[in-house]
Amino acid sequence: MVAQQIDLRAQQRTLARVAGAGGAVTLVVVLGSSLANGFQDAPFTSNAEQAVAFFRSVDDAFGWASSYLTIVGLIAMLWFMLGLALLLRRYERGVPWRSAFLAGAGVVSVVSGQIASWDAAVYRSEDIDPQVARYAFDLGNLSFANGWVATGAAAICAGTIFLRSARLPNWLGWWAIIAGVGQVLARAVWTTDLAFVPFTAFWLWAAVVSVMLLSGRLAVADPD
Repeated sequence: MVAQQIDLRAQQRTLARVAGAGGAVTLVVVLGSSLANGFQDAPFTSNAEQAVAFFRSVDDAFGWASSYLTIVGLIAMLWFMLGLALLLRRYERGVPWRSAFLAGAGVVSVVSGQIASWDAAVYRSEDIDPQVARYAFDLGNLSFANGWVATGAAAICAGTIFLRSARLPNWLGWWAIIAGVGQVLARAVWTTDLAFVPFTAFWLWAAVVSVMLLSGRLAVADPD
């Protein structure tokens, strides 16, 4: 029995490190690639000609490397979300529905990120029709904004688990819930700069959680 408990704790520590590494890779690769790729130079309100110009501006070796890394990063994000859900499941009393919804929302957020890809438009940027370019641009942006609702839901589910357990930091729970609710509401004003405030709050929370998972300071203790 003692040997089984030791083995289980070792597995939990390994899972925590995997989930933490997934979160760290997501932050560095996905967010870093988006900013380095000049995302800020193409506002949500871009017209057809601006969309074409943007797609052509990222149709180079650096742009394609960034796109590849982003896809890899989205898989890392899946590891982070599912790993966190599995770790937090132990802290739920009764039916673990919050961690189940956390995992589901995490999957939806990754799918939204895949849909938000502009790869096809960039690949055909030399002869793409301006209206088609505008449609592809808007589809990517809207899918990106829709992903806020999914990551917001995941944060809310995680936050409620944090608050209900004496073994988990309450401050991380409140942070997650505020950032999660903010992201859901931000979808209603997705074209404004204000919408990125809860987005930033969520990823700062994810960064802190990832570091704590990697260091073995989170979600590896016995439940209440």
